[in-house]
Amino acid sequence: MRIELFKNNKGLIHGSDSKRIACDVGGTLRIGTVEIPITIDTEAIVPVLFNGCTGVYNATFTSALGNVYELERVAIKGGRIVPPSQQSVELMEMRCRIDTLEDECKSLREENLRLSNLFDTDALNFLIK
Repeated sequence: MRIELFKNNKGLIHGSDSKRIACDVGGTLRIGTVEIPITIDTEAIVPVLFNGCTGVYNATFTSALGNVYELERVAIKGGRIVPPSQQSVELMEMRCRIDTLEDECKSLREENLRLSNLFDTDALNFLIK
């Protein structure tokens, strides 16, 4: 499974291998009262949670920098994480695209500002230099 983190400090656990979990950021995954340390790009072993019980639990991820991400509630069946619904995965994919587009938009705004400052409002300014 993977922990997908978004810029709005939310996230989602998704995937099919409920015995291992990874994230692009190091930190601590907390499901209910269980804490699982996560290292960057390394799969952590997920123990059997809550003595094999079934239920739905709150989850958070705290990065090594101290940022706290609220994850979608995690369904547990027989002590293992159940993959989220297809709708949640589709929403996650859209959120990832939004985050990417926001980065690109910010980059384009900065480039536009740089170019605007390069060409001064004085029409003959570029001839003097």
